[in-house]
Amino acid sequence: MCSFSHTQAFSYQDARIRIEKEEALGRSTPIVCRNCKKAPCIEACPVEAISRREPEGYVVLNEAECVGCGECVSACPFGAIRLDKERGIALKCDLCGGDPQCVRVCRFPEALVWR
Repeated sequence: MCSFSHTQAFSYQDARIRIEKEEALGRSTPIVCRNCKKAPCIEACPVEAISRREPEGYVVLNEAECVGCGECVSACPFGAIRLDKERGIALKCDLCGGDPQCVRVCRFPEALVWR
């Protein structure tokens, strides 16, 4: 649902979250932005394309300002940011502007921790 809400196509490559699968354990874990209080990705971005949305407090990436340097990817301790090689920009969860579509369709929404 994540990729569809952003690109109108169902494609795990275009999703702003990713799922780590542990087949042997039958476990799937969503890797999402933890909206760190002192977010290393914000500090690492040389063009200030990443900021904190107030008053909600979550971290957002302005894709139009991103230069695709990858500094935020390296800085994120949780692996929640990745580079879209095709478009040359970073991608991270933006909470769909405050209405996360993944939560709407997830059978286990409590697994999607935002704060």
